[in-house]
Amino acid sequence: MNKRIAIFTNGFSNEFVEHIVTGFHKKAAEDSVDVFVFVTYCSPGDHQLQNKCQLNIFHLPDPKDFDGALMLTNTYNFPDEQERVCARFQRAGVPMLSLEVDVPNMSCIKTENYEGVRELALHLIEHHNAKKIIFVNGVKGNVENTTRRQALVDVLKDHNIELYDEFICDFGFYTAYLQMKWFLEAGKELPDAIVCANDNMALGVNSALTEKGYSVPEDVLLTGFDMIKDGQYTFPIISTVSRGWDKFGELAYDKLKYQIENPDERFTEEYKSYFVPSESCGCTASEEAVKNRYNAIRNSYFDNLQKEIMDIFFMGMQIPLSFAVRKEDFFEKGIKSINDIPQLGPDYCLCTEPEFFEMNDEHYPERIRGYGSDMDILYELSEGKRLSLRHFDSKTIYPGYKHEDGKSNLYIFAPLNYLNYIIGYIAIKNTPTLLYNLGLSKFIKSMNAQLFSMRRHIFSERTNKELKKVYMNDALTDMYNRMGCQKVLYDFISSRKENNEKSILVFADIDRMKTINDVYGHLNGDFAIRATAEAFRTCSPKEWLFGRYGGDEFIAVGPCPDSDTIEQLIKKISESMSNEFKSLNLAFMLHASIGYTIIEPNDEAMIDDYIDRADKYMYAEKEKYHQFIDSINHKKESSD
Repeated sequence: MNKRIAIFTNGFSNEFVEHIVTGFHKKAAEDSVDVFVFVTYCSPGDHQLQNKCQLNIFHLPDPKDFDGALMLTNTYNFPDEQERVCARFQRAGVPMLSLEVDVPNMSCIKTENYEGVRELALHLIEHHNAKKIIFVNGVKGNVENTTRRQALVDVLKDHNIELYDEFICDFGFYTAYLQMKWFLEAGKELPDAIVCANDNMALGVNSALTEKGYSVPEDVLLTGFDMIKDGQYTFPIISTVSRGWDKFGELAYDKLKYQIENPDERFTEEYKSYFVPSESCGCTASEEAVKNRYNAIRNSYFDNLQKEIMDIFFMGMQIPLSFAVRKEDFFEKGIKSINDIPQLGPDYCLCTEPEFFEMNDEHYPERIRGYGSDMDILYELSEGKRLSLRHFDSKTIYPGYKHEDGKSNLYIFAPLNYLNYIIGYIAIKNTPTLLYNLGLSKFIKSMNAQLFSMRRHIFSERTNKELKKVYMNDALTDMYNRMGCQKVLYDFISSRKENNEKSILVFADIDRMKTINDVYGHLNGDFAIRATAEAFRTCSPKEWLFGRYGGDEFIAVGPCPDSDTIEQLIKKISESMSNEFKSLNLAFMLHASIGYTIIEPNDEAMIDDYIDRADKYMYAEKEKYHQFIDSINHKKESSD
């Protein structure tokens, strides 16, 4: 036995996820089984590439490493989302259990959606005499949504009533808010009751009604479905349908355990839903519901503060990471100087693809499946200890994972991606708080934006650096060009002056360069320039900065040596360069004359002035060399 079970879900159904994961983990702890939750936040409103890449998290686990898998199939916003996961685990022969939705060749437990809505509809019509009823629809094609609508329509038909109107939404608060707002602004007559396919949409409808000056239930009755906390903590408390999810997670564990023990058996079990009348349909809320609402109000300040902490976290990193030039800066310049988010707990890590900060857009792999085996841990908090960049094998899923006998750990994995750029994923150990309140969704979106912005800045800096090199470097010698000499070398001299330190500027010039070009050709002339630049650089102190100031003119600046050693140093450089030239066995004579000047801290001249001084010194050396060469040529001509 692997002592590992996987759960796959979409996190937007956060309260359902909380009920299932909490109950499931409670039972798993009795058997010392670790629970791995893989969560996406795919939404019909998001870009198609963003959704496809998010689903990549479902390819992270290797089925053979798990004893079984649980599919929270009803949470998925796209009917085909579960197919890839099911196919992989079924091919590996790993037992699976689906919740709420039938999947081919898979056992399923579910709460039915019909009876609860039927009770709700009968209550509105027979107890509150509602006749004009609007149905607020969820995602088109969703099985649960279709069943809920049918239950309402059937009751209306039995009472010779037709739907007054119908809104097409997506199970979300805002779309329902907009539909209700547009309905009211169109001047249509208010219905007697509004039946929503879930509580989120009921809350959206209630907000639109309140904004337009209407009150629930005085002006219109309102109902939802799912009995979520937000619907129970508001004014009025939403009348809704419960599916008994508070015990569903424990039941799911027992049924999956049975499936693991009986892998060839297939079963489907269904549990009844039931209507819970409350304030939004004109009924009295239970004492427990009222108590829970007041407790939520008491805790509202702290809950809002927790949300603000995340905003502060990302704002704190935004400016420092705008100076990032490498991926290590995420830790060094960003997260190191700010506090972690308490809701993430003492153990979590950001796992990223190494290529994300290393390959530019042109070469970044355009894939939406799988993760690299060798991934970076961009940042890890381990038992409260902060760890910077390191590497790990993604096959382990969670860095350093090892099952602990007698314990049951809960791990949560959520994808990090930006459109088709697979960034990596976040992994959290034993602190699922953000998963239960959509905080994880907010964290992921903010982190995606932060990491992608950091990536853009890194590549922008690299491009600027390359452009600066082209702008300030000489292509033939890779030394600074004249512009680079003006900017970098003079800045070096200025910084020495500020520290009350002397500098030396050395000037080198190739002798008889015109003769080399005229007699031996410009290719040999270019070679002479490169050879001189390399010799000048090699034979001089390592800390010096070098530049090609003109065609065959070179300069170097550095800390000024002791006065009594300067002449000796310049002579040594000159002799070393001459030896380098001789070792090349060139067809022509190559020699460079060298001059220098000392720059005092209080010297206010410009770099051209310093070069002029060094050039005058060098010119005297050049004249000596020319006289020497001319004497050699004269003797040679006389002997001929």
